[in-house]
Amino acid sequence: MNRKVQVTSRREVFTYSEFWHTSYCLLELAKEDPRGSIHQFRASLVFTAFAYEAYLNHIGPKIFRTWEALERLNPKDKTNVIAERIGVPVNFGEMPFQIIRELFKFRNDIAHGKSVVLEGEDVQSLEKFNENPHYLELRTDWEQSCTLQNAENSRSQIEAAVHILHEAAGIEGEYPFAYGFTAGGGSLIE
Repeated sequence: MNRKVQVTSRREVFTYSEFWHTSYCLLELAKEDPRGSIHQFRASLVFTAFAYEAYLNHIGPKIFRTWEALERLNPKDKTNVIAERIGVPVNFGEMPFQIIRELFKFRNDIAHGKSVVLEGEDVQSLEKFNENPHYLELRTDWEQSCTLQNAENSRSQIEAAVHILHEAAGIEGEYPFAYGFTAGGGSLIE
């Protein structure tokens, strides 16, 4: 007897929550093992930015019937149009919304990366030079951003911004950063 089952499944994916969790996991890995942690900080920051933009793309259609026309806006402009619609004053010169400028400058530097030549000079004591005579450590802005403090602060400020927008939007039955759900079943086929 070769019995078969028809299986059905439906999964709702809140992409911003998935990216948010990725950002968290990368940050935790960096805390657990500091060797090479700059790479986890970098990735955590990028996924924090991805999570915020995906959140805007999550609530945008709930607020605007014409979201498809607005979806191509940059995250700052998306924040502005959403905030205006739901009556939230946004000041990009103050936290938590200030982080959007900083985080997306970082994200854009990473996404549109190009090679650069950095130059610098310094006057050091002979003692300091003898400790590390090989080079003067030079870093791009995006490399300097890859720190534990910056990764944690970015997550904290983005979380605050999302909560402000979500609460003002009055989206019922949803809590920020909740995961979607999966439902399914099977039916015996005779």
